Amino acid sequence: MAGKRKRDAADSVPAASFQVIAGSYDRVLHGLRVAVDSSQVTCTFTPLFLFAAHAASIRCLAVSPDDAASRRRVLATASPDSKINLYHLHSRTHLGSLSPPSASPTTALVFPSKATLLAADDAGYIHIFRTRDWSLLTSLRCPTPKPKPGCSPSLDSGVNALAVHPSGKLALSVSKNERAVRMWNLMTGRKAGVLAFPRTIPRLITGVSGEGIKVVWRAGKDGGYAVMFERGVVLFGADSEVKSTIIASPLSKVHQLKFLQLELEQDAGVEELCFIATEDGRVIVYPSPQSDSDAEPDSSSTSTPKDDTKAIPIATVLPPTPDKSRIKDFDILPHTSGDKGKYFLTTANSEGIIRVYALDFTKAALNGEALGKRQKIDKDADKDGVAPIATDGFAHMLGEYNTSRRITCLTTAEIDESAASSFREPDEPENDTSDSNGDSDSSSEDNDSEKEGEQEEEEEWGGIE
Repeated sequence: MAGKRKRDAADSVPAASFQVIAGSYDRVLHGLRVAVDSSQVTCTFTPLFLFAAHAASIRCLAVSPDDAASRRRVLATASPDSKINLYHLHSRTHLGSLSPPSASPTTALVFPSKATLLAADDAGYIHIFRTRDWSLLTSLRCPTPKPKPGCSPSLDSGVNALAVHPSGKLALSVSKNERAVRMWNLMTGRKAGVLAFPRTIPRLITGVSGEGIKVVWRAGKDGGYAVMFERGVVLFGADSEVKSTIIASPLSKVHQLKFLQLELEQDAGVEELCFIATEDGRVIVYPSPQSDSDAEPDSSSTSTPKDDTKAIPIATVLPPTPDKSRIKDFDILPHTSGDKGKYFLTTANSEGIIRVYALDFTKAALNGEALGKRQKIDKDADKDGVAPIATDGFAHMLGEYNTSRRITCLTTAEIDESAASSFREPDEPENDTSDSNGDSDSSSEDNDSEKEGEQEEEEEWGGIE
């Protein structure tokens, strides 16, 4: 009997498990445990927590990098109530709240490392907090854009998105009413440069406003970054030159952008893939340009680029049901087994449905020759312009969970099975963050000491190596 119980217990152990955290318009923060069965065909969803985290809708959230030594992963959430709430993911306790001195709604949260938290807001500030004591180190200010002739002089300079380079030395930001991307030197706390978007980018991609909605550092070795606009994505190289453009076909709005660095089989190298989420419920996978010889947008084009300048998709992830609800957010997590080419894709649409897919790039017939070759759309190709690469069995939906709420943001993280079942208020004084709410005196002292200890020179615009 004992042997049988041991075998049953072994069979009940899931092949992989992780947690999904999602914020909603209803102020509610969802926490789900996703357990993939041993056959890796289906998954089960178990609620971990469900509570109202803010007084208004949750706009963004972020999880700090994994710290195996202390098991201290922090979840930060923000909403238009001008507060940043902090939670301990392992013990599931509320650590407190941060109140940036600008008293403006937070628009973006980024944990570049376990030691710092960056928060951008609608007032045009980028606040840098130290996670050790949650004190404010410094604040970077985006200048107010100059009004156009005949327009109102009061323009909103809020930051739309923020991205930190993997080295932790540089950051990029895009703002409202500004057709440019700004680079910040995080070593000196100063502006490093401004790049105005080239006029060669078609208005079909940029939209009427022309402002960038999101900015993301690319995962390739060559560096570079990507800016997401209303109806497309523009990929820039390390020299800030346009390398490629991405326009979904059929044309649709774009809501999220992420990059994945994929290790190919048989020592074929590493390939950089670009994932975009669209208004009509698709997640489309594109290869990134690998050389400077890739075509650039035609300067004489005013509506749409030529066919040979657009990136060609290699795969599309669609739900099994005819669901065309827009995908608000998604996240990619490596398989817990560590197998190369296997990932979990978690999506959340505007109807509140969270779907988990198993991605297996080994079944997609992807190799260095197929991905590295820049293909042009042939006249005889289908209307969607799909590259002739076999993708049978590439994506398999493991399951879905209906939250019955309008989801605004989502992230995934590894789960600690020994964690508590629900969040609780802090009962020890060291977790109190009443002194870390953006006090100007303490923040100025920390800022002065930080600048005295840093003697590094300001980075140049192209110095992302």
